[in-house]
Amino acid sequence: MIDFELTSAELYSQTVKKIGIHSYRKACAYIQNLPYGRISDRAKFELVVEEGRGTCSSKHAFLAGIAEENGHKEVELMVGIFQMSPETHPVLRSLFEGKTYPHIPEAHCYLRYQNKRYDYTSNSNEHDANKLIFIREQRVDPHQAATWKEVIQQDYMKRLLARKPEFQITFEALWKEREECIRIFSIGY
Repeated sequence: MIDFELTSAELYSQTVKKIGIHSYRKACAYIQNLPYGRISDRAKFELVVEEGRGTCSSKHAFLAGIAEENGHKEVELMVGIFQMSPETHPVLRSLFEGKTYPHIPEAHCYLRYQNKRYDYTSNSNEHDANKLIFIREQRVDPHQAATWKEVIQQDYMKRLLARKPEFQITFEALWKEREECIRIFSIGY
């Protein structure tokens, strides 16, 4: 990943500078080491530092925001859709037992720089964008991460369920299962 000094006086850069971080790579390492968990307001990415946790969306939107504040728009925030299953996330094995569907489409955020993926979700291999097979990828602006990722994912899930009646599950029920996966990740990571 590119490294640069944080010179911006804007919110995200100031948030990490207040805790003694003055370079982009150090900010990335710090964020990666924070526990996995949702922040209290999905639109306020500075809460990743203030609350000491974040998901793939909030952590990467925050880091993309820092890059943007410092004039590095070549660091892109990406949303990729992959098929979450016991094969991609062994911690979910018991959740999928006896289900009529083999996977749940999941949206994952990460950064892209010079056509290479960088994933700062956690230190675990469970959340590594380089090990996932994405069936769709889309660049989004950092301020869109709070809502656009969910729109992309829900649209994909609804179209999948329309094509796969053998999954025998409603969109609402599948979304609830997806939320359970997030809960499991929050406990295990």
